[in-house]
Amino acid sequence: MKHRYLLGCLIAAAMIAGLSSTTASAQADKDQGTKKYAPPSLPTDHSKPAPRTADGHPDLSGMWIEKYGALGTDPAVGKPEGDARSRRPASYPSDELPYQPWAALKARQLRDAENTDPLLHCEPYGVPRIWGGPHPARLVQLPGEVIILYERDTAFRIIPTDGRPHPADADPSWMGNSVAKWDGDTLVIDTIDLTDKSWLGSGKNAGEGSGTFHSDALHVSERIHRPDFYHLTVEITDDDPKVFAHPWTYGWNMSLVPNEEMYEDVTCSNEKDYEHELPDKPAATDKSAAAN
Repeated sequence: MKHRYLLGCLIAAAMIAGLSSTTASAQADKDQGTKKYAPPSLPTDHSKPAPRTADGHPDLSGMWIEKYGALGTDPAVGKPEGDARSRRPASYPSDELPYQPWAALKARQLRDAENTDPLLHCEPYGVPRIWGGPHPARLVQLPGEVIILYERDTAFRIIPTDGRPHPADADPSWMGNSVAKWDGDTLVIDTIDLTDKSWLGSGKNAGEGSGTFHSDALHVSERIHRPDFYHLTVEITDDDPKVFAHPWTYGWNMSLVPNEEMYEDVTCSNEKDYEHELPDKPAATDKSAAAN
C-alpha cells in the first residue's frame, strides 16, 4: 500500500512538472510570437549619411517600411505638414482626388456599391497601390537596374536605370512597364501601360479611398530619394488626363528595417473573410429539371 502511495505521488509530481513545462513552453512560444511579429523599432537618427555605389549614386538597397506620416499631396495645394492631406493615399476619400466631374460621379458610385474593390476578387494591388501600408519593400540596387521586392502580393519589379525608353509594344499589366533614370541623387521611375482594372486607393471594406479608379492612360512617376542612412522618401505623381483634372502627388516617408524578414503574402490565400464579403452567387438552374 505504501509503495502504491509513493508511486501515485511520483506520477502526480511528474504530471505537474509536465504541465508546468508545457505552460512555460506555450508562454515562451507566445512571447516569441509577440516579439517576432511586433512592429520593428524604427530608427530616428538622421546624421548618418546614405551609402553610395561605385558610380556615385546613393545606394537605395535595403528593406523599407512606411512611417505613418506621409509627404504631401496635390501640387495645386502644396505639401502642408501635419494636416489631413498628408495621409497616405489609402486613406483618401475618392471625392478628394482631382477627378473630372463625370469621373467623380463614377468614383462615388463605385464607393457606394458593394464589393467593387478588385482586391475582393483576388486581383493584385498593382502600381502604385502596392506601395505603403504595413508591408515592407526591399530594394536591391545593381549596376543598370533596380529590383523592388514587395512583401505585399509577393510581387516584384525589375527596372532598368540606364535611361532607355519604354518599349513601343508593351501590353497593359498590373505592374505596368517601368524605366528609370537618375535626377541628381533621386531615382525617377516612369511607369505606363497599366491595366485600368486596378485602383489607386484602398477598398470600401478596408477603409476610406474606395472607388479610386483610373483609366488606361495612367502615367505614374515615382521619385525615390535616400536623404540619410536610415530613411527613404517615395513621392508618387499620378497623371491620368482621361479622368483627372490635373496630376495628383502624394508619398511616404519610409524607414530602414534591418534584420527583419519578408513573408509570403498572397491576397486570397491570406484572406479569411473575402468569400463572405462577395455577393451571393445566383443559384444554378437545372435546365433538364426545368424541362421536365
